[in-house]
Amino acid sequence: MKTARIIVIAVIMLIATVATAQQAVKVNYTDSYNWHGIKIYGDEYVHPGIATSMQGIDISAISHIGQAHDDIEYWDTSIGYKLPPLAGLQITPRYGYMILPGTEAQEFSLTAQLPGMIAPRYTLAHVELSEGDGGQFHVVGCDVSFGDPESISAMLMADITYNDGVLGIEDWTHATAGLVVDIPIGQLSIQPGVWYQYSFTKEALNCEENEVWYGLSVIARF
Repeated sequence: MKTARIIVIAVIMLIATVATAQQAVKVNYTDSYNWHGIKIYGDEYVHPGIATSMQGIDISAISHIGQAHDDIEYWDTSIGYKLPPLAGLQITPRYGYMILPGTEAQEFSLTAQLPGMIAPRYTLAHVELSEGDGGQFHVVGCDVSFGDPESISAMLMADITYNDGVLGIEDWTHATAGLVVDIPIGQLSIQPGVWYQYSFTKEALNCEENEVWYGLSVIARF
């Protein structure tokens, strides 16, 4: 798994480098990180990341750096592709590879979303773990866009998740809401965001009942 981990990270970052040279790069930071509602890292960790998209291909990588380790050993990487619209739906398959403390995870997901300013969506994610129980996540949500994309705009999102077996959990685990504002400045876009999670099963998710975290992204276009 370690060799595969290195290969996957290297390939994804290589593709991201090529893609960003042709279009844009997104650098982001968040002060907390919950994987499908599960708080894996403590409050002392920081979570820098990079993402890009080109011709429907979306690539991202995020690291987790804290007191337990000061390198970039722990990465979450993913690649997705927006298929041509099918029966009015935007379909996006995605593959993710997560390096988590004590285990490694592969995630295969498929998201179906109705396009528009009000865009309901459903995601089915199948997770395989090197250590522990795998299973599925079912995520039902909606994204609402408003404002002028040429000026200041924003997106409000909300969803609820059912965990079907991952880490032995079988329950509706949490609901999440978030707001991201897009502020264009020349060739850059500044995107501050805030997210809120209400946990129905806080012990299983290793977090408080109410979680709030903040993030900031900078997008540069070339």
